[in-house]
Amino acid sequence: MRAPTRIVYVTGSGRSGTSTLAGLLREFGLRVPGPEVAADASNPRGFSEPQWVVDFHNFMLRAAGVQTSDPRPIAWHLVDRAGGEGNALSQIRAWLDAQIAQHGDLVIKDPRLLWFLELWQEAATSAGAKASCITMLRPPAEVVGSKAAYYKGRGVVDRVSGWINLMLGTELATRATPRAFIRYGDLIHDWDEPVFRAAAALDLPMVDPGNTDAVHRVDAFIDPNLHRVGATWNDVPVPAPLRALADDTWAALDALPGYDDAGTRAEFDRLRALYPYVHRKVASSPARRIARMVPAEVVPPTVRQSVAGMLWRSPDATGSSTPEHPAR
Repeated sequence: MRAPTRIVYVTGSGRSGTSTLAGLLREFGLRVPGPEVAADASNPRGFSEPQWVVDFHNFMLRAAGVQTSDPRPIAWHLVDRAGGEGNALSQIRAWLDAQIAQHGDLVIKDPRLLWFLELWQEAATSAGAKASCITMLRPPAEVVGSKAAYYKGRGVVDRVSGWINLMLGTELATRATPRAFIRYGDLIHDWDEPVFRAAAALDLPMVDPGNTDAVHRVDAFIDPNLHRVGATWNDVPVPAPLRALADDTWAALDALPGYDDAGTRAEFDRLRALYPYVHRKVASSPARRIARMVPAEVVPPTVRQSVAGMLWRSPDATGSSTPEHPAR
C-alpha cells in the first residue's frame, strides 16, 4: 500500500523561527510549493513561504478586517465569517490538491496560517493526506523586539497582545491534528534533537537522522548568528496585567514540548478565558484612544513622541520608562 502524502503545517508567531524550520524540512525532502516569497534583509535565507498562500491569506484577512497579528479576541470570529462568505475552503482544497499531485509531501508555512488552520486541516483530510503541525515557540519579548527591529507599524502593547491572542488560538486550533512544539533557542543552537524527536512523534519518515547529506545541509543552513534580537521586558515595557498574562502564556507554551497533557491544556483554557478581560483593560487607556483617533501625519513630532512616552510609561508599566529603541 502506498504511504499517504505528508503535509506539515508550520505554525507560530512571526519572528519565531518558522522560516528556519520550514527551510530545514525542505532539506529532508518536503516541498515548499513555488513560487516563493523572496528573501529580504529581515530574513536573508528566505521565508520558505508559497506566494499563493501568502496572497490568499492576505486577501481573506483584508476581507475580514483583521491584521496578521491582530490583538482583538473577536478577530477569530471575523476571520471565520469571512472564510465562510468567501468560500475559502474550496479555494484551499483546489490549490492543495494541485500541489500534492505535483510535489507529494509538502511543508506549508505562513505566519497568517494560524487564522485558517482548521480549513487547511480539513483540506488535507479531504485530499487523503496525513497532516501534522509543528509550532515554533519563542519568548514574547524576543518576538516583539524582533518585530520592532524589522517591521514598522503597531505599538508594543498591540504587539504583545497580538502575540498572546495568536499563540492561545494556535494552541487550541492544533489540538485537532498531531502536533509537536519546538523552542526557537533549541532549533537555532542544537537543532537535531528537537527536530528528530518531533519527526518521530509525527511519523515523518523522510526526516531521518541517517540521511547524512541532509544533516550536513541543515548544519550549513542554520546559523546561530540569526538569533540577532535577545530582547527582555526591560526592552519591551508594557502594562503589568499584560506582562503577567504574557509570562503565564509563555510558561504554558514552554511546557508543551515535554508536557502536552490535560493539565497543560486546562491552563491554556484558563488563559484564553482571561485574555479578553486583560485586552479590554490595556486597550481602553485614554492615551491609546487618543493615539488611534488622530492620524499620525498631522501630529507634530514633539507631541507624537510625548504620546508614545505615555503609552510606554502607563501607570501599570514595568521596566524601563524610555521610548521604544530604534531598530537594531
